[in-house]
Amino acid sequence: MLTEDPKICTGVADIVLALDESTSIVVNNPSQSNWYISMLDFAIKIVLAFSISPDLTQIGVLTFSTDARERFYLNQYSNSSDVIAAIDQLKITFGDTNIADALKMARTQLFSGQYGARPDVPKILILITDGTANINEGRTIPEANAAKAAGIQIFTVGIGTGIKEEQLRTIATQRSYFYFATNFTTLNDVLQRLLNNSCVFLDVTTRFPALPTTTTRPQFVSSTSTRGQ
Repeated sequence: MLTEDPKICTGVADIVLALDESTSIVVNNPSQSNWYISMLDFAIKIVLAFSISPDLTQIGVLTFSTDARERFYLNQYSNSSDVIAAIDQLKITFGDTNIADALKMARTQLFSGQYGARPDVPKILILITDGTANINEGRTIPEANAAKAAGIQIFTVGIGTGIKEEQLRTIATQRSYFYFATNFTTLNDVLQRLLNNSCVFLDVTTRFPALPTTTTRPQFVSSTSTRGQ
């Protein structure tokens, strides 16, 4: 678990993280640290930057590969510790890259009132991928447009050379809401700008100071362990 305490964005928001768990994440990465360290660490740092409670910011998580999978809903956990513990247990399941399904699941399920989304509260989707849509590619932009029409602000993060930058810029609510990391090691380099821009929708007047560059996580356990769902 992270031990740093970055400045909290003390606004009201419903935030969904959509994490790519396709096979390409761990190709040439036998320890699977791209997922279990870099991807999950990035997600946890986002959680730590917001004040998590039923009255302030709620966070839900879905993962996507060949299909999208709901991992936990907005109203499932009511404090940072529980959200972080749930993220830290996520196992990668592999597959292709179905961004359209991730966008649809976010809009129709995770951002629905049935699963904790609140009316008149800013809705933010942060989608992180190292690839391009190779399943239901033709549905990708229409699903992004449907999410935007539903009032969801979409931020996209692309990692490495396997992405289509134009696709991710088009998915994002504004083209400037796309962020590029050259590889998983540099993923945290985009965190500062992502947090500042996502916080702008909330009722706050501050911005985040420089975030810590190092974290303290549990020692990585290989994929043969029992961690996760």
